[in-house]
Amino acid sequence: MEQDLLSSIMQQFSSQHELRSKSEVTRILDGKNIKYELVDISQDNALREEMRAKAGNPKAIPPQIVNGDQYCGDYELFVEAVEQNTLQEFLKLA
Repeated sequence: MEQDLLSSIMQQFSSQHELRSKSEVTRILDGKNIKYELVDISQDNALREEMRAKAGNPKAIPPQIVNGDQYCGDYELFVEAVEQNTLQEFLKLA
């Protein structure tokens, strides 16, 4: 079932870990037919600062997952939600 809400993933491609985590997140979202938008923060300091402000962490690194203006969490919390079958709640879709 396709979701109506849009989850955004704040990203940049600066390390292999970040690239693998982004791929895992998008693969899972695609598999569950959840619409999302990728936001590349690598060329825009304002977007990077916005990501960190939403995360509440001045050193937050991508990917960070948000749904509209609601911060959902980072990659580790995303994986935990998948493993615990609480992804809908994590993404603020439930």
